[in-house]
Amino acid sequence: MAAENILVSLSNVMASLIILFYYLLFFARDFTAHMKKLRFILIVFLVIHVFVFITDADHLVAISVLGILPAVDFFCCRSRIYNLFMIIPACLFYTLTTVFPLFMIPLITRSGFHELYGISSLTLPGFISDLCLTVLLTGTYILCRRRKIDLRLNFLEVAGFLAFFAFALFMLLSIGVYNNTLEYELSVVFDLLATFFMLAIFLAYWSYLIIARDRANKKRDADSAQKYIAMQLEYLESEETSRQEIKILKHDLRNHLQVIQEMCNAKQYAQMESYISELSGNPMLSKRFCITGNQAADTVISIKKAYADNAGIRLTCDGSFAWLNNLSPIDVCAVFSNLLDNALEGSAGAADPCIEITGRDHAHFYTLTFSNTVPENIKIKNNSVKTSKTDKKHHGLGLSSIHSVIRKYDGSYTLKCKDKVFCIKAVFPVK
Repeated sequence: MAAENILVSLSNVMASLIILFYYLLFFARDFTAHMKKLRFILIVFLVIHVFVFITDADHLVAISVLGILPAVDFFCCRSRIYNLFMIIPACLFYTLTTVFPLFMIPLITRSGFHELYGISSLTLPGFISDLCLTVLLTGTYILCRRRKIDLRLNFLEVAGFLAFFAFALFMLLSIGVYNNTLEYELSVVFDLLATFFMLAIFLAYWSYLIIARDRANKKRDADSAQKYIAMQLEYLESEETSRQEIKILKHDLRNHLQVIQEMCNAKQYAQMESYISELSGNPMLSKRFCITGNQAADTVISIKKAYADNAGIRLTCDGSFAWLNNLSPIDVCAVFSNLLDNALEGSAGAADPCIEITGRDHAHFYTLTFSNTVPENIKIKNNSVKTSKTDKKHHGLGLSSIHSVIRKYDGSYTLKCKDKVFCIKAVFPVK
């Protein structure tokens, strides 16, 4: 009984992993990406199956299979209520790609399933199907993790899978009908062609999802790089303008000192004080930049600070930003430019418009916080804010870009708005 018990346990494990991969790849929202938690859950799951294999406590199999998704939802996901409902489509996908094809095999082969070792739940086609799909999904999950691909489906893509389900159902019914009406040789050819087309469509659609996401990532990186280069050019132009203004101020400074000297000799102290006060108010003498130590961040901050000064918005930096050097300059530019653009727009009209950037080093993680005052409290739902603009297609994309960068470095973020202060805090693990 040892061999059959091993095969049954492997079959149960693979079936559970298939549902888990569907859940994580397509449906899990705000997955923390802390692999230690996921590994621990998988280890506990495997230990239960080893215990079942040794003791024949079959009821623990159902507990572990039914409990793995809620455990992942509770320990590894932030939007727990949303992800709890997403367990249903994960099971539907399992039915579509694993259980459903098994009904086609008896129609094509015109024979029933041969049970392995007399166990009704264990058949060779089912075992091979689980094995192949587990390898496919494991490879897909590893590829998505390495290339930072987010495979969660949107509405149209879910509709595409449902269309495939309807097509597969139609082909299954056609196989059942034509097997009874066509000659044996023709029916075999029809069955094989139908199976080939269904498998080809499924794999083609699966590949399309991965390739489309990968292209979207590359396009986003290219757009961020282009924006970063544009900001660098703008920063260099502003530096050149500042340098020219400093040269002019230096050239005129001798004349200013002579005027002050003449006022002093004439004991015109009131006029001299007024003259010095007016001179010290020169923008080039009072100009200060928020320095973080990161070139990309300083470039963005200096440009946005100029806009903030013109709009009467106070912008300050505080804390440590050395950890930002672990991020690529393009990603730093994407985060800072999008967050500062949102902050500048959000603080307009506030009673005391101000923006504060804070960086903090902790033992095992780094936090980057952007906060700004707002005219009124903003409603936050599911850790997101809906754009108030009518052109929703081209707005509200900044937070999506920030989300992609933060996920790229296995981080997470939270939104909060209290007492008319909107705050977004990004947390990055320190590796």
